[in-house]
Amino acid sequence: MGFNLDQEIDKLAELVAQRSKRKAGKPRDLRLVGAEKPPEPDKVAQAALPNWAELQAVDVSPRAKAMHEIMVIANNYGWQIAVTHFLMTRGVPYLSDLTDPQLDDLLDRMHGYVDACEVDAFVEDGLQICGRKSG
Repeated sequence: MGFNLDQEIDKLAELVAQRSKRKAGKPRDLRLVGAEKPPEPDKVAQAALPNWAELQAVDVSPRAKAMHEIMVIANNYGWQIAVTHFLMTRGVPYLSDLTDPQLDDLLDRMHGYVDACEVDAFVEDGLQICGRKSG
């Protein structure tokens, strides 16, 4: 099966004709591939919009804000490993599994890392902070 220029030109002409009909205000006759008949417009519109009453509200509790702030700091500075290390030392797999005091401790540590980065302070054992290695 080779390339047939006549068929391609016919397809292009059909597309141009459909576009001109659409610009003239006539609706397009589109169907889903394999569908016997076109779907009803009301059902398509209903399927496209979510049911807003069933959606959960965004958690804006102080705990959720602390977790968000921890992740923003970690992502901005590339310190995700610090969060992973903290979770491993506490024996929990997820940030949400930390207790409130542990979560506050981690947030304080992350703020401490940011402060150290801003004043160019580095840990003695060669930990990279702000992309530079002490030494």
